[in-house]
Amino acid sequence: MKVKFSGIAAVMLVVAGIMAYKIHIRHAPVASESDSPRVLLVADLSEADSADACADIIGSVRAARERGIQVQELTPDSKSEMLRRYHVLTIPTVLIIDRSGQVVSRFEGEDRQTVTAVRDQLAQLH
Repeated sequence: MKVKFSGIAAVMLVVAGIMAYKIHIRHAPVASESDSPRVLLVADLSEADSADACADIIGSVRAARERGIQVQELTPDSKSEMLRRYHVLTIPTVLIIDRSGQVVSRFEGEDRQTVTAVRDQLAQLH
């Protein structure tokens, strides 16, 4: 009987350790590789060469990357976990993310006000 209890206790300790580790990983902040904010763009990147508002947004984000801002581009059909983590449901979506992984600005859609707001926010990043 003593052996059974020891075995069950050992299994329970292992399970508790695994659960604690998974909870820790889930709530850990996303570390950034640099001090500058990151920009996440989710869009139909094939529209980059068109003459519409989505192309303006893509161009603005890419111009920020050329200035040294860390940018990640995703398509809506990508299997990236970031789409789920940041609840991206609309394209285009532009997120400005701080060093701790928190969204500080979110822009969705491609109306003129959104395009202007994205340009203004990206111009302020260093």
